Amino acid sequence: MNKMNHYPPTIEKDRVARSFLRGMPTYEDQAVVQKLVNQRLMELLVQMGRNHYGRILEIGSCTGMLSKLLYDTFSPELFLLNDLVPEFFKEVKSKLSAEEGAAILPLFGDIEHLELPADLDLVTSSSTFQWLENLPRFFAKVQQSLSEGSVFAFSMFGDETYYEIKELTGAGLRYPSFVNVRDKVAENFKIVHADIDRDRLYFDHPREVLDHIRATGVGGVGGFSWTPRRYEQFVDEYIDRFSTEQGVMLSYVSYLIIAQKRGE
Repeated sequence: MNKMNHYPPTIEKDRVARSFLRGMPTYEDQAVVQKLVNQRLMELLVQMGRNHYGRILEIGSCTGMLSKLLYDTFSPELFLLNDLVPEFFKEVKSKLSAEEGAAILPLFGDIEHLELPADLDLVTSSSTFQWLENLPRFFAKVQQSLSEGSVFAFSMFGDETYYEIKELTGAGLRYPSFVNVRDKVAENFKIVHADIDRDRLYFDHPREVLDHIRATGVGGVGGFSWTPRRYEQFVDEYIDRFSTEQGVMLSYVSYLIIAQKRGE
């Protein structure tokens, strides 16, 4: 199959929001890798030795899988939830048992264009920052929102995620390199941890790969013009190139970074 380059000059965030909203009913059943990454991120945060963060901002809360872990573990007095999709707030809040004196508040919209509150203790995000358009500018903005010694902790999908899809269609996100992301964080923060995790999922048929991507709201092959003939070619080549004893594979690559704001 001839690859076709479908990288848009900028990320269409309205389309991303619609895609995730459509995927809301199926997201948690299909978001296997996202759950693993959430757990790894939480383990790294717990290793920092703090059992309480008073003012937390979570970016890209989606249906609240990480939100619940953060809330139950760190008992914030203020928990700000951000996502492109306002409809997620009710879903997330239903997962959190309201503590006396705790405020769970929405900060919904495009985080790159929102004003961030000051004196935050923890800004965190999982599997979201690949959707941002200007990471260096955003990292500087986060640095300004944190109090001295506070923590910036995130995971994001990175280069070679959905490698198989891109090999066959040319469609997908253009991910920044791990080194580039790490170095841009280091311009504004002290790096505590920076690593790459690789995961693979296995399916019985390439059709299930596409269903999985759609069900997690990612829309990783959006922009590719499917026809019956192209779909048939895609299936044949996927089976030929990416079959294993466990099934046909789909790759995920995650960057995990924990950083602290330096003293002024």
